[in-house]
Amino acid sequence: MKRVGNLADKMLSDANIGLAIDEVCSSHRWVGHHKPNKTTLWVETTKPERIKELRQIIINGFEATQPTIKRRYDRNARKWRDISEPRLYPDQFIHHILIQTIEPVMMRGMDRFCCGSIRGRGAHYGIKAIKKWMKNDRKGTKWCAELDIYHFYEQLSVEVVMSRMKQLIKDRLVLDLIERVLVYDVTIGAYFSQWFANTILQPLDVLVRESGVNHYIRYMDNFTVFASSKKTLIHLISIMEEWLVKHKLRLKDNKQYFKTRKRLPNALGYRYGRSYTLIRKRRLLNIKRQVKSCYRQKCKVSAKFAQSLLSRLGALRHCNSQSIYKKFIPNGLQKKLKNIVREYQRKEKLTWSMCLAQYALAA
Repeated sequence: MKRVGNLADKMLSDANIGLAIDEVCSSHRWVGHHKPNKTTLWVETTKPERIKELRQIIINGFEATQPTIKRRYDRNARKWRDISEPRLYPDQFIHHILIQTIEPVMMRGMDRFCCGSIRGRGAHYGIKAIKKWMKNDRKGTKWCAELDIYHFYEQLSVEVVMSRMKQLIKDRLVLDLIERVLVYDVTIGAYFSQWFANTILQPLDVLVRESGVNHYIRYMDNFTVFASSKKTLIHLISIMEEWLVKHKLRLKDNKQYFKTRKRLPNALGYRYGRSYTLIRKRRLLNIKRQVKSCYRQKCKVSAKFAQSLLSRLGALRHCNSQSIYKKFIPNGLQKKLKNIVREYQRKEKLTWSMCLAQYALAA
């Protein structure tokens, strides 16, 4: 694949930096106890000056600060994760400026069913594909393998990332900036980490396709592969393990392959039959508990709680859930929750506009 150059002008353009500012500010307007984020207010009200300043920071040589590490519990994976939170200004703005520039380059070799952290390719993109395969191709989905990379982000080295980036990009300023943002490694929580992770695994996706497997989905570092025979899957796993070892990575020991006739494939939060889809038991249990909690609360339901429950209920749209709605979801619950969220968002928008006006006057 031919390397791409002349990216510096695009990266340093007013349009690219302005778009990055809009993206970061839109998701960082509030801090604890729903107070306005003063840094975001300052950036939004002085946007022309910040565009010039961010451009100069990149030209002079960006120096990343050590991110704050916060320990959070991942309910889906049922384990604690160390999430890094980079400094808001200028670090997170620089990350967005960089990724917006090199995103088209990284997307050139992206597998069609590489899902996660890519616009338009979320979990539901993969769910739709698996449903189609299970329904229309019985022979090709006779066997299934579920694989995962062991401590992927922790084991992924900066040398491996830079080697891959140099295969795709030849612009010196862009490569220098990539190396500078990676000074504290590829960490969970940083915006660039998800993109670099997907890009690193592109050659592995190509190997899987060349092995003759037609039905294959990767959600970040989780693999779901379907084949017509056990032999094909065993051969594929050996190829994957060989490639991962060369890149200082390895599969988890809990890798497994099985007949879909005896056991339902489990991926992206659902279990898949030939003509039906079931939600995972733990996800359903969480929905039941939250619905009960909603009606136990004597005070008004908070907007945060309403958003969380609406998100969980939205998962039921992608599986066979008629009996679940009849048994556990009261009539009118979703409408009530949506009204709470709408009212909250209306007030939030109004409050932010007032804060911007007051900050501009004070400045």
